[in-house]
Amino acid sequence: MQEIPVICGVHGSDPRRRIWHHLLKVKEMGFSGINNFPTHCIVDGHFRQVLEETGMGFDKEVEMVRIASKMDLFSIVYVAKPEEAIQMAEAGADAIIVHVGTTVGGSVGVKGASCTMEDAIERTNSIIEAVNKVNPKIFFLVHGGPINTPEDVRKILEKTNAHGFVGASSLERMGVEKSLTDLTKEFKKLTI
Repeated sequence: MQEIPVICGVHGSDPRRRIWHHLLKVKEMGFSGINNFPTHCIVDGHFRQVLEETGMGFDKEVEMVRIASKMDLFSIVYVAKPEEAIQMAEAGADAIIVHVGTTVGGSVGVKGASCTMEDAIERTNSIIEAVNKVNPKIFFLVHGGPINTPEDVRKILEKTNAHGFVGASSLERMGVEKSLTDLTKEFKKLTI
């Protein structure tokens, strides 16, 4: 019987956590690997600078992956820039998720996202190209921004060398929202 891998989301930049101790617990609980979630890779501007300066930045997530790699925990990580992807590849990440921004669409998705599909394709290609120079064995997934339907995923997979897609909120809420809204409208049409 083949084991099903189960990945644990770990907030690697939590300053109150001794990450090596926490990862030992993660491994003891039977998790196959870790994901840097929540991640600071999608935070930018002044707030990102503050996080970095106070020791709660992306470097802590990279260190978590380095420790996880030494513990033989699989790591699938979010990155938003080529330099972050290179750091993660050098730390031993097994898979990289190119995060192209907060998911658009639905009732709670961002309305004014600045990342277009063309931007997402360009960012994905630049990250894959950068990481392949460091470790060509890493596989790549895409997530977020304008990528939330099967058609969107088809487009980005056709124009990049990504191997797949991480759905997150586009799978857990988007499919339900439309059908629930339509069902509610049908109920409201009923008369007493």
